[in-house]
Amino acid sequence: MTLELSMALGGRDVTEALLDGTVEPDGIDLNTVSLHPSNRHRRFFSHGRFDVCEVGMASYVSSRADTEAYPFTAIPVFTNKRFRHAYFYKHTDAGIEEPADLEGKTVGISSWQTAANVWTRGIMQEHYDLDLTDVEWYRRKQDDVPIEVPERYDVRDLPGKHGGDAVAEREDLIDALVAGDLDAVMDPAGATMRAVDAAETTDFVFEDPIAEEQQYFRETGIFPPNHVVVIRDEVLEEHPWVALNIYHAFCEARDHCFERNRSPSTNAAITWAPLYLLEQQNVLGEAAWDYGLTEANRKAVETFLQYSHEQGLIDERYDVEALFDESTIARPDPA
Repeated sequence: MTLELSMALGGRDVTEALLDGTVEPDGIDLNTVSLHPSNRHRRFFSHGRFDVCEVGMASYVSSRADTEAYPFTAIPVFTNKRFRHAYFYKHTDAGIEEPADLEGKTVGISSWQTAANVWTRGIMQEHYDLDLTDVEWYRRKQDDVPIEVPERYDVRDLPGKHGGDAVAEREDLIDALVAGDLDAVMDPAGATMRAVDAAETTDFVFEDPIAEEQQYFRETGIFPPNHVVVIRDEVLEEHPWVALNIYHAFCEARDHCFERNRSPSTNAAITWAPLYLLEQQNVLGEAAWDYGLTEANRKAVETFLQYSHEQGLIDERYDVEALFDESTIARPDPA
């Protein structure tokens, strides 16, 4: 007899085999749906939908302060990893030549709690000497898990004109940067990157963001995780075997993804995809997408907890193990 569970994920290649049913966890019948992060997170955090869900790392660590209100626990599956230097943009008249030049400037962000923004702020502070307290931050939406941002940070709401449930839409963030109403923007969306590339008044903060990201990895060994998979505590209490079976299924789905990427018959509509994949492997190595608490993943999570504490998302720095289901902590990635 199989256990029926609902699961919400993003539509990304490392989870495609779970979404299309190619991979099924042992003993579990998954009703799986692919949703945009804002929709998925709102339905999960605010309305309690889904037994298993891909969520932002920052919202998850913030939720650990109140496990009664947010009764779910993560497994060490990081479905979204991305460097952050390329998602940092400037208005060309703002006088920004390096990150430290943002002091005294206005910077737009998705939300204070967006994991990508936590990483970008933390990296800019630790590695580029940006004083985060000397910036006017304009967020376009509220946090998924309500927190009190420390008063040392000047965080304001970006006024919006496009409507919607958020304080402002992504288009408002882009328009404000293009018009020069914001000096810079940190935003993880591809739409923002395309708009910045197309506009004459905007540019990347880093002249060569790929080289900058590769150098960051060589120096730190960190490939920043942005999303993690969580499971409702009620499910884990009644069926403790679920965590490990779900974990193994995600590992298998990821392996399907990379096997497709290695195949000459890959269907990616990217002309130089094989060369890009070779470069990624040469820089990041074979273990970049490993799940589990590997040495590299542990260091990345510890760094994220450090940044989250410094930026006021959490009042105390948790032990890494406190974030994850016990049965999955010591499990190596079967890849």
